Formats: sequence, structure tokens, C-alpha cells
Amino acid sequence: MAAVCWVCGKDAHASCRFCGRFVCKEHSSKQPIFLGIYVGANQTPKAITVADAIWCGLCRPQPEPIEMPELY
Repeated sequence: MAAVCWVCGKDAHASCRFCGRFVCKEHSSKQPIFLGIYVGANQTPKAITVADAIWCGLCRPQPEPIEMPELY
């Protein structure tokens, strides 16, 4: 069974890197994503990113980490 676009139901060409929804080319967007952050030389924070990750445009990636104290 082929994946279908979450928005229009046509054949999907990618899945959103943030939420996993499948989207066709017409309904896909791009957004940067951080894969990891570490402290480099001279105590300078550095990030490993992907500039053009596929984004469905529907989900809302959070700008800051969400606290989840219930996991401890």
C-alpha cells in the first residue's frame, strides 16, 4: 500500500521530519532541524543541523525543550 498525503490524499513523496505525516510535493515545506548540540573548543556551543528538512507545515515544532519531570 502506498503512502498518501495527509492533506490531499494524493501519493506522498516524503514524510515530515518532525511529526511523521506523509505529504506530497505540493504540500511539503522545508525547515531547519537541530540534530544535536555540544560544547566545542573554547567552551563554544555548536550545533549539528540539517537546513532543508521536510516539514508538513501542519505540526508545530516547539522552539524550546519541554520539561517532563514525570519521567524521573
